[in-house]
Amino acid sequence: MSHLQLLDLTTNQLVGSIPSGLGSIQSMIYFSVAVNLVTGMIPHSLYNWSSLEVFSVGGNMLDGSIPDDIASKFPKLKYLALGSNHFTGIIPSSISNISSLILLDLVDNRFSGYVPPTLGGLKALQSINLGENNLEANDNRGWEFVASLANCSQLRFLVFYTNSFGGQLPGSIVNLSTTLQQLNLMDNRISGSIPADIGNLIGLERLAIGYTGMYGVIPESIGKLANLIELVLCNNSLSGLIPSSLGNLSRLNKLDASEGNLEGPIPVSLGELKNLFVLDLSNNYHLNGSVPREIFKLPGLSWYLNLSYNSLSGPIPNEVGSLANLNELVLSGNQLSGKIPDSIQNCVVLECLLLDSNSFEGSIPKSLKNIKGLRTLNLTMNNFSGNIPEALGSIGNLQELYLAHNNLSGSITSVLQDLTRLSELDISFNNLQGEVPSEGVFRNITYLAVVGNINLCGGTPQLYLAPCSKSPLSKNKKKKDANVSCNFPSYSWSNLVLIFSYSYCLDTFQEAQTKPEYISTQFNC
Repeated sequence: MSHLQLLDLTTNQLVGSIPSGLGSIQSMIYFSVAVNLVTGMIPHSLYNWSSLEVFSVGGNMLDGSIPDDIASKFPKLKYLALGSNHFTGIIPSSISNISSLILLDLVDNRFSGYVPPTLGGLKALQSINLGENNLEANDNRGWEFVASLANCSQLRFLVFYTNSFGGQLPGSIVNLSTTLQQLNLMDNRISGSIPADIGNLIGLERLAIGYTGMYGVIPESIGKLANLIELVLCNNSLSGLIPSSLGNLSRLNKLDASEGNLEGPIPVSLGELKNLFVLDLSNNYHLNGSVPREIFKLPGLSWYLNLSYNSLSGPIPNEVGSLANLNELVLSGNQLSGKIPDSIQNCVVLECLLLDSNSFEGSIPKSLKNIKGLRTLNLTMNNFSGNIPEALGSIGNLQELYLAHNNLSGSITSVLQDLTRLSELDISFNNLQGEVPSEGVFRNITYLAVVGNINLCGGTPQLYLAPCSKSPLSKNKKKKDANVSCNFPSYSWSNLVLIFSYSYCLDTFQEAQTKPEYISTQFNC
């Protein structure tokens, strides 16, 4: 096929290597074997395609390196896509001479060394993806390419997450084109602060600088990024207040500023983010004050709201019931108090409710039964009192229930054993009493899940609980007869004296009349 210009074999299950004989087709303009199982190196004969505009081999298992003279081999190249392979070596500086290049995709390979400082010579360049490689930079060398990219007036995507870039982020990054839509610096060793003029990049839709060593405050100018859809600032050392200017980002869908050193109150202005469906401010220990009611009124919050492990205080506002589309609500590890408002039953699609490690009190609301899709409920380490409500047995999808370290009393409601999907249950360290059910989740429940309830009895053998009293006589005995010695002289353990409550002692003696071996194996006083 000597006149073939386009060969597209994308997304198949092709194996083996690229045939070197293809290099004899001098008219090739578009070549793609992306997303296959192709191995080996790119044949040298393919570099004879001087008319080639699109070279796409991403998503295979190819290896080798980029030729030093690639610009002279592919002078008309517009799209170079080598992502998700096993390529190694450096990015040759000659790549900056392919003046027609629009897209450079080298993501998920093993390229190393410095990014060529002359990339800015590619005036037509719109997208650069260098993520997941071993590229480097430091305070002395390696960041020059950022300043040069200011010459690329059509640049839309700049992505270099998960590399070895270190040193301070150069301030020249704010001079990039206002057409830039995505800037992703995640998971590097970058230090320094977010440039104060980051708001110059008014075209940004996604800004991701999480998992770096950046510190300092979030600049107020970030509120100028009116087109921003996603803002990821997590796992940094950012400190200071959350700027109220974030409330200007009316298109924002996702705000993640978790795992930092942010402090002060959550600004009320976040209640203006009507399109927000993810809000994560967790693990900022010095973030304090109450949770603004306006947050709970956001109609778009649907994925999750995570404010856990901060120093937030006060009650959950009744407005929580406005989150009718919310999937996960995580408020663990704060200083929140008061009762859980009944309005929470309006969160009808909630699957995960985590309120553990706070100071909530009162009874567990029966209204929780209306959240039919609830899978995980964690109320551990609070001050809840009263009984475990039977209403919980109406939540048919419940898979995990954690009620440990509260002041719950009464018996364990048997309806819990009817929850066929319940696989995790922890009711330890309460004031529960009576018989532990033995069906459903209780068949496999461990001792640790009931420990700290001294008046529980029965259940499966692995719980090591005392058997429950069954004698009618013992039920009528007065509690004031607290301690009595019971001797069993007619058996081989005649010298053993057990101290029990009067009623329990009688039951024990009656069973010993017929099952002395039961007594000898079960009682370890």
